[in-house]
Amino acid sequence: MQQKVKKFNDNKKVHTVPVPVYARLLNIQSEVGELTKEYLKNLKYGTKPFQLKDEFKLEFGDVLYCLFSLANELEIDSKECLNQALKKYQARIDKKQTMGSN
Repeated sequence: MQQKVKKFNDNKKVHTVPVPVYARLLNIQSEVGELTKEYLKNLKYGTKPFQLKDEFKLEFGDVLYCLFSLANELEIDSKECLNQALKKYQARIDKKQTMGSN
């Protein structure tokens, strides 16, 4: 997926390359906010159970796009990072029976 985003961005010269890291981070934060907003709207702000809808999936895709764009900008291997995170979580589960850091 990361390479798909890289290819897309390389073929679409709609912004300065490289994009400053702070701009990528702010964009990620903005998209997570939009994902959260879709979740709240879907729940009718806590009055109904969540039902997965296309609007939520689209916002989720936006978050992924932004994360992969940042990874490409910084030459981070997202697959390697995910594998490291899974190892970290597994070690926590094995040691403390929880994924949390505390």
